[in-house]
Amino acid sequence: MPLQKLRVNSLFSNSFFIFTIRFFPSMANLLVLLYYSRHLDKPTYGTYQNFWIQLSFLYPLACFGIHAIIPTYSVSTVLKLAKGIGKMQYLLYSGWLLALSTLFAWLQLSLGVGFLMPFIFMLTFSVGIIFESFLIVSKNFKTLSSVNIIYAVTYLYIHKYVLDNGFSFNNLFTYLLALNLIRMLISALVIGINIKRHKDEGHEEFRTVSEMRKLWIHLGLYDVLQTFSNWIDKFLVSILLTSSLSAIYFNGTQNIPFLPLILSAAGSSVLMQMTKVKEADERASLLQLMNRSTRFLSNIVFPLFFFLIFFRYELFNILLPGYAAAVPIFFISLFMLPFRAYSFITVFQKLHQGHISNIGATGELILACSLMYPLYLWLGLPGVMLSFIISSYSQGVYYFYHMSRLLNTKAYNLVPVANLTIKIIIYGLLFFITHFVVTSFLGERTGLIIGIVLTAATIIISMFIDIISAKNVNATQATA
Repeated sequence: MPLQKLRVNSLFSNSFFIFTIRFFPSMANLLVLLYYSRHLDKPTYGTYQNFWIQLSFLYPLACFGIHAIIPTYSVSTVLKLAKGIGKMQYLLYSGWLLALSTLFAWLQLSLGVGFLMPFIFMLTFSVGIIFESFLIVSKNFKTLSSVNIIYAVTYLYIHKYVLDNGFSFNNLFTYLLALNLIRMLISALVIGINIKRHKDEGHEEFRTVSEMRKLWIHLGLYDVLQTFSNWIDKFLVSILLTSSLSAIYFNGTQNIPFLPLILSAAGSSVLMQMTKVKEADERASLLQLMNRSTRFLSNIVFPLFFFLIFFRYELFNILLPGYAAAVPIFFISLFMLPFRAYSFITVFQKLHQGHISNIGATGELILACSLMYPLYLWLGLPGVMLSFIISSYSQGVYYFYHMSRLLNTKAYNLVPVANLTIKIIIYGLLFFITHFVVTSFLGERTGLIIGIVLTAATIIISMFIDIISAKNVNATQATA
């Protein structure tokens, strides 16, 4: 199926809605972290943070790829798969979920909140993630967006209310659990309505059950490997170095909150667009969609990259005062951003080649761990971060090799090289000149505000230009 028939507008609108769905809870979490880090003492703040770190580490194990595989197929295929799962398999998964919820509850005993509350929290959080994936593939975007906006606002209010009225872990997480339950129940209700109204789409997925099961196992393993990769450096620093060095490293390696959401949204959107493509046209359409997705992602990733590169000191001085030593670590970590303008796993996921992504993820982890100590001896804490930059780019080379083989094309055809080169030059010069001017004549806070406004404007204008360009190309192809 030609790309114009897949509708570029759908690719963009799906990506936008999926991003919006996950943006507001992520923004709320970021605001709470900044607020609590300033108003709680370090031991209390660290205990609070441990709850979320342990939850984030365990929930991918609990979901084990179910939330990742759902966007690979159409709604009808997902429902047929769900009906085809035996009772024993459901019981086994339920036991797995209950065991991990028990482990999480045990880890929270030091909080003094009892066993039942964190047990239910872990259970509902994991099930909610799976429910959200199904609602996304069902395209219930407006419902999900509305629910998540209300969730984010309430989440912020709960944190503020508890802090202002005698901070208590028990009160905080009890209120958050109630919020979690309400969101999950609403999702379950909407899923029930979707199933009743569902009509077969007339599209058959030409994959055997064994192929689908194999992909599910690979996606679950990949998700776990990614989680481990994201936290192993922080974990090792926390147990091998002093707490002050650990705090510096943690602040310097903070993920840009919304980029994983953007990448995930774009990848899910491509997969959703591909569900109606005939198998004979699969590879050609996938290559075109991946190029289109990269063009869109680069409009966000590259302006953000150059803004953070040039305004990094202003950002830390205003948002995280007292952590200037973390800036060099943060600077090195930023070189992961251009690498993430491409959704590597999407190709392997659609073509049921999950073992390739797992080999790459395992290799990345091994290489990073082997480089970590030598680079730490050479460069200190920035060297630890550098080990992950080197391993990630090595992983990218490995992935590009296999993608070019699977899609029967040259590696340079996998990305819109000319488009990306022009953007790098223009954005780099724009932010370099802007930073030089504002830091020379304006204050730090004013300069940072101007940088943020410029970043937002650059992203919006760039997206608009690319959307118009894509429409013109499709119009030309349609009349040819």
